[in-house]
Amino acid sequence: MLPTIFLGGSSSQTLPLHQAPSSVPNQQAGQPATDLESGSQLPDAHSALNVNLPDLTPATTRTQASSSAQLARPGLSDAVESLVAVTSVEFERYERNVTSEKVYFHSFPIHPLHTCFDPPEPPGRWVPHIHPEGALYFSDDTRDFLILTDVHLYDVSAYQRLETYIEHILSYIKKYDLTLPTETNLALEFRGSGKCGYYFVDHATQSLFWLDEFEGMDFLYEVKVAYSTSLIGHEIRSLYWLHNELFSNVRHVTPDIVSQLKDILIHAVGDSLTSHRGLSPYSLDVLQKMLALTTDIEAEAMPTSGASAIVYRFLHNFYHERFLHLHGEKPARLNRDQSIHPERRETMIMKILSPLLLYGPEVHIRKLRKMSVDTLVNNPVWRELLDQLTSEWKEFTLYATVLLNANVAFLAIQSIDTAAAPHRRTDAQRASYFSVVASIGAIVLGLLLVRQHNTTLSRSFLANRSASVYGLETLALMYSLPYALLMWGMVSFLVAFSIMCFGSHDSVTIVMMSVTWFTLCSLLAWCVSVSYEDQPFWYPWPFRQWRWFKEAVQEGIVVGRGKIMHHVNHGEKSHASSVG
Repeated sequence: MLPTIFLGGSSSQTLPLHQAPSSVPNQQAGQPATDLESGSQLPDAHSALNVNLPDLTPATTRTQASSSAQLARPGLSDAVESLVAVTSVEFERYERNVTSEKVYFHSFPIHPLHTCFDPPEPPGRWVPHIHPEGALYFSDDTRDFLILTDVHLYDVSAYQRLETYIEHILSYIKKYDLTLPTETNLALEFRGSGKCGYYFVDHATQSLFWLDEFEGMDFLYEVKVAYSTSLIGHEIRSLYWLHNELFSNVRHVTPDIVSQLKDILIHAVGDSLTSHRGLSPYSLDVLQKMLALTTDIEAEAMPTSGASAIVYRFLHNFYHERFLHLHGEKPARLNRDQSIHPERRETMIMKILSPLLLYGPEVHIRKLRKMSVDTLVNNPVWRELLDQLTSEWKEFTLYATVLLNANVAFLAIQSIDTAAAPHRRTDAQRASYFSVVASIGAIVLGLLLVRQHNTTLSRSFLANRSASVYGLETLALMYSLPYALLMWGMVSFLVAFSIMCFGSHDSVTIVMMSVTWFTLCSLLAWCVSVSYEDQPFWYPWPFRQWRWFKEAVQEGIVVGRGKIMHHVNHGEKSHASSVG
C-alpha cells in the first residue's frame, strides 16, 4: 500500500499567494518566517487554514492511505535511526570533495602478460558503474526493487552500514504491508551530517516519493505562490530527470524522451529567433548547439550513458524553468521581464537621492528590474548586464581622468594661483578643488566596481539583491555613483572656469561667455526633453508646450464664454418673468 505524500503539513492546508513558508533557506531553526518586503511575520504552513494542499497521492492508493492503520504508521525516518528523506538535488555527490594523500613509489612493476585492469568485484550482489563524469556508484537489482547508491562499497564498514539500512527499509515495508509501484528505484547515500539520505523513484509516473511526510518547501521555495498539483509536478519531474542523470548507466534514454527534448529545444530556438524577451535560460547560440547535439543523439541506434546523462540534464533544467515560470498556470510568465507578483513601489530613498545623483539611478533601476524579475537571473542576461556596466564604468573612468588633468592645469594658471589673498582661496579655486575630488571619486569607484563585477560577483548576487525593493534600489544608487560624480565634477569645473571668465571684467569675454552659456543650456534642455517624448513627433518640444498652452487657454475662453452666456440668458428670463 503506497503511503500518502504530504507537502508541508496536513492535506487540508496550503499557503496563500502572499505568504512564504516557515522552512525557507538560511532561516534559523525555531524562528518564524518573515516577509522580505515588509518584515512582517508570516504564518507557519500548519496555520494557513481554509485552503487545501494539492492531493499528490496516486488515485489507486488514496483509499488505502485513508485507513486508520496507514494514519498510525510512523514515517520511515522515524522508524529507522539516522535515515533522512532527501531529493535528488540534495544529493551530495558534488559536495564530498574526497581527497587522496600523495603516495610516492620508487618502483611499480606490472607483471608479464597482465592484461586485465578491471575494477575489483564489489561485495554481495552489487554491480559497479562509472558515470560519464567519472563518479563511481553501484546498483543491486536482486531485491524487491532496484537500489542505487554511490557509497564506496569497497570499504567493508561502509558496505555493512549500508546493508543494515537496506534491511531496515525492507523490514519497514514488509511490516506495514506497503505495496510500492512496479518500477520503483531506491537511491541511498551517506551524507556529510553522518546520516543516510534516501528517496524513491517511480519511473512509471516520472516522479520521486518518500515513505515520510516530506517538507516540500525544501525544493519549492524558489516560487512563492499558492501551489497547484500541476505546478509541483513540474519540479517533481525536474528532480526525476536529475536522478536519471546521476545514475545514467542503468537507464538509457528512449526515442520518446529524446523527441520530447528536441521539441522543447526547437521551440526555444524559434522563440529566441523571433523575440528578445523569451524565457529560455540559454542564449541563441547555446540553444542551437544543444539542438544539434540532441539531433546527433537521436540519430544513434542505442544511446549510451554519456548521451543519456546529457539528455537528462537538459530535461532537468527545462522542467525546472517550467516550474519557475508557472508553466500551464493562470498567472504563467510569458515574457522574461514579466513579473508574476504585484509591482513594487518606489521607496523614499530613491525619491530623495535620485535627483542628487542626476537621475542616474532611474536608468539603472529600470534595467535591473527587467533583468532580475522575481529574483530570477539567467546567465545570458547577467553577462549582457556585466558587459554594459563594465564598459560604461571604464568610459567614465577615462573621462574622469581627462577632467582631473584639466583641473590640475587650470589650478596651475598663475593668475588663478595668485588671485587669492594670503591664507584664502578664490571661488574659482574652490569649485576646481571640488571637481578634483569628484573626479578622483569617479575614478576609484569606477575601477572598484569593474574589478568586483569581473572577479568576485556572480549572477546570484543580483538574484539575492532583487529579493527586496531596497536591495535593487541601493544597487542602482551604487551603480550610478561614477556617472554622478563625473557629472558634478564637470559642472563644478565649468563653474570655476565661468567665475574666472566673468571676473575678468573684459566686456567681450563676458558677452561671449553669456551667449555660450545660454546656447549650452538651451541645447542641454533640448537633449533632456527627448527622454520625455512618448507621442508622435509633429513639433519640437518648446512648440508642443506652446501648442498645449494655447489650446488650454482657448478651451478656457470657450468655457468662460459659455458660463457668461448662461448667466446672461438666465438673468433675461428672470427679468421677463418679473415684468409679466
